[in-house]
Amino acid sequence: MALMRLPFVRATPLQQDLHGVKTVKTIKPNFEVLDSVDKLCATWLGHAGFLVQLPAEPNHRPMRIIFDPIFSDRAYPSAWVGPRRRLPPPCKIGNLPEVDFVAISHNHYDHCDLDALKAIWKKSPGIEFLVPLGVKATLESVGIPPARIHALDWWDNLSFPPSGGRKCNYSFTCTPAQHNSGVGVLDQNWTLWCSWVVQQIPEDGKPAASVYFAGDTGYQTAVGPCPAFKEIGKKLGPFDLAMVPIWSGASLTVLGKMGYRLADDTHLATLHATPEDAVRLAADVRARHTLAMHFATFAGSDDEALEPVVRLAQAQPGGIADWRNEGGFGAIDVGECVAIECEPPATVEADEAE
Repeated sequence: MALMRLPFVRATPLQQDLHGVKTVKTIKPNFEVLDSVDKLCATWLGHAGFLVQLPAEPNHRPMRIIFDPIFSDRAYPSAWVGPRRRLPPPCKIGNLPEVDFVAISHNHYDHCDLDALKAIWKKSPGIEFLVPLGVKATLESVGIPPARIHALDWWDNLSFPPSGGRKCNYSFTCTPAQHNSGVGVLDQNWTLWCSWVVQQIPEDGKPAASVYFAGDTGYQTAVGPCPAFKEIGKKLGPFDLAMVPIWSGASLTVLGKMGYRLADDTHLATLHATPEDAVRLAADVRARHTLAMHFATFAGSDDEALEPVVRLAQAQPGGIADWRNEGGFGAIDVGECVAIECEPPATVEADEAE
């Protein structure tokens, strides 16, 4: 790995055959159908933002979590500078269905959009926010009540017990990621970054649905793959659904216009997984179905939006990136909602025994 190279390279037009490659666009989500779906559902909100709906309990609406939402036009608190969206959000915040939890992975602007978080809280005042250590004050700064914000360290677990006649616990575990934090020169790495595991646990104690959200993370270290992901898979996996980044997120628009993009074989590889590394990461955590994120929304050019999904397909058997396959990893449109059958715990245990 060329750790000392400049972090950008000349962008070259893609010449690959696009068979089996998902080209991403924004579509209007059909949130109206969610209440009638008795499965694990995920809707990509763009970049690293996902709306995840857990299977509904009898006579209750499904519980929903939003991860790292960004609805702003730029990944920066300014209308004039910072990476600008290539793909628009799929909806307005006011059009989102009722949400119960928001989980944030770290304080970078493209993952902690304070305008969006404030608007989500105003829409659903009973919502609970989960953040890594040090990020609570950031959410408090926009008026979110401290009692609604829960700050966790790596491997901390917070379980929300049954209420209102529900039978399931909803468990959140703050898990490691390989990244950094900070939005200015003076606050670099002062707050924690993380991934999240969410489990829906009925009275028998066996997870009925299990979800892994990787946040923003690299995979490689100077001495090989980061061991944290296999540890997550061993302790908390397998997962019915994983959401894993496949790109650095975006090159600045000015770089794209100059014909450059961010490189992925420099020190940035320790902070951002490549498509090839993302496939390995998903295998390490033992994901049954994996959705790609952190690409295309803020791309510096059309080619930069396409390259991640081309390489994601090339990194898989047959050159096909399809999340529907068992162990599969693929992309969906921004605004697209997909449903996943959860593996019964007894079957999972039997498979592991074999």
